[in-house]
Amino acid sequence: MCTWPRGAEMRVQQGFDYYFNECMNGFEYQVAWHMIAEGMVQEGLAIARMVDDRYHATRRNPWNEVECGDHYARSMASFGVFLAACGYEYHGPKGHLGFAPRLSPEKFRAPFTTAEGWGTFSQTANAGSQTAGVAIKYGKLKLRTLSFGLAMKSRPTKVTVMVGDQEVPAEMSADDGRVRIALGKTVEIKEGESLRVVLSAAS
Repeated sequence: MCTWPRGAEMRVQQGFDYYFNECMNGFEYQVAWHMIAEGMVQEGLAIARMVDDRYHATRRNPWNEVECGDHYARSMASFGVFLAACGYEYHGPKGHLGFAPRLSPEKFRAPFTTAEGWGTFSQTANAGSQTAGVAIKYGKLKLRTLSFGLAMKSRPTKVTVMVGDQEVPAEMSADDGRVRIALGKTVEIKEGESLRVVLSAAS
């Protein structure tokens, strides 16, 4: 958690200073997901891999990292790395859901959870279009707004939102590499249903 650049003799000698020299994987995972969120994807993944290698199954029980199970629950911070890689954002009361994948955004698929359900997000993109899908596998999801990182090469000029075979009125704005979509009404996607968003550029 800290270093002693002036040498070990300058360490704080109070009996508990060895805590300062520990590796706490909860902190390491936090740094990793923060790096990924700030665009340092390879660096963040390298830190997560380092922690994983340290607790590899060939060395110890992989289901009980030092700071998990009977030693706190800091290892659960690893989930933040996954959320950062997905660029995931969610606000239940506002009915907002967003994704900005940091890994292979042109062809991406990942699970997600919300307050009342869970499902799968998928995305494909090419030069002139981008398609996002939200499929609810359990529970339900109420939505009013959506946000996506732009993976297509062109600036989108049109958005189409479908829930099942029903089109939902929507308005779109795009800036700073993101597109924001406001639905004309609150939609509720139930278990077994899906929402599809198609962004396209003028030909």
